[in-house]
Amino acid sequence: MTQSKVILPKINDRHISSFKEVVGEENVLTDFDSVEKLSKDFYWYSPILKKQLENKQADIAVKIGDLAELQAVVSICAKNRLPITLRGGGTGNYGQCIPLYRGVVLDITKMNRILSLDGGVARVEPGARLFAIETEARKLGWEMRCLPTTFVKSTMGGFLCGGSGGIGSITHGMIRSGDNMKSITFMSAEEEPRFRKFEEEEVLTTLHTYGTNGILVEAEMRLAPEVAYDQMIFVSRDWERLLDWTDGVARNEAIHKRLVSMFEWPVPVNFLSLKKYLPEGNHVVFLTAKQEQCPDVIADALKNGIDHTRTIPHTEPMKPPYLSDFTWNHTTLWAMKKDPTMTNYQMSFGPNFQEQIRLLLKKFPGEIQMHLEWIKADDNPLLISLPLIKYSSEERLQEIADYFTEIGISTANPHTYILEEGGMHPDIEAKRALKSEMDPHGILNPGKMATYPHNPFVMAIN
Repeated sequence: MTQSKVILPKINDRHISSFKEVVGEENVLTDFDSVEKLSKDFYWYSPILKKQLENKQADIAVKIGDLAELQAVVSICAKNRLPITLRGGGTGNYGQCIPLYRGVVLDITKMNRILSLDGGVARVEPGARLFAIETEARKLGWEMRCLPTTFVKSTMGGFLCGGSGGIGSITHGMIRSGDNMKSITFMSAEEEPRFRKFEEEEVLTTLHTYGTNGILVEAEMRLAPEVAYDQMIFVSRDWERLLDWTDGVARNEAIHKRLVSMFEWPVPVNFLSLKKYLPEGNHVVFLTAKQEQCPDVIADALKNGIDHTRTIPHTEPMKPPYLSDFTWNHTTLWAMKKDPTMTNYQMSFGPNFQEQIRLLLKKFPGEIQMHLEWIKADDNPLLISLPLIKYSSEERLQEIADYFTEIGISTANPHTYILEEGGMHPDIEAKRALKSEMDPHGILNPGKMATYPHNPFVMAIN
């Protein structure tokens, strides 16, 4: 039986001195606490990943200031065959930026220039914060098409390499939808790094690849015309009534929306700062829509027996409170603060979503709490879910996931750091081919693309 042996790299004083010559002594971190912090993301959302990854970290962390520094540091790593893990804001949930084979973490958050916002296209460096892009774009009459709920801290590089969508996806789809992305420029991990620009549909091969098949150095994302949005809260004790009404709003293209989220009671008990707007026993909807359309939306809700408890008017520039802080993966975070045994799963419903939800609520009463998000996919609204799940064991979580599949629900596993196991990769062969081209030594985030045949840090033994 073939077994494997891990061969960890040896980073010595010569390597460290070389890095310091490039970026300055203060930007090469070797102390345990600093390296540990820059080696981690929000992997602990998953009890499975927490067990697998909590002892993983790099040997050193290097803070990159500009493209020239990035080229020089990557060249040193390539010459010495040192593993490289790229890091942005570190807000991912799946261990994307956690190094499996130690090596070097490259923090690119100082490569944060917004290069241009001309013609409704944001051309930015990978470390540009999404909130900064949104703020500057709105000054010119534009807004980002989609944002993660972590937009205050998230970088463009991290969003494109580890994220998928979020706020705005109900109107514009996810990152990879339509023409949202104009271009991405990758740099290779070689002794003499090369650059390759991907445009339009070519970009898809670079997205959501955890920095395994190229180093993102510049991105162009198309923007949308700026809209003033009000944020609204709706509640009802009648789950079916609220679901039908919310789905109708989501599918009504005449209503310009940026966020449509729904929560089964008792999920809302976790949203403590909103408590007075969330009556006990009521299911809840958060809806962000074009300001001038909101009075009609509220009137329609009341006509259908849905209560409206709060409107947060638009401000320019945007400022808290953001209802989005309680949606998408943030919903799980608030639940975990109250009960650390809570986790989630990711799934997409079919056209018979009402029946699928009924089956889930009947099959797992109290064990699953529904959390729904509406997005646009192939020009049609799609209902997805990040349900809260009371974690008891890995085996029970798998039983629940198997039942999702049994009743026709598509799933993506948030409890794995392996690229292929997380879903969204029908083009994995093209992604592997790109890794071969841009990472010939196999040093970019090794171990995350499991089907890639060459990992220089693992040796097969008989």
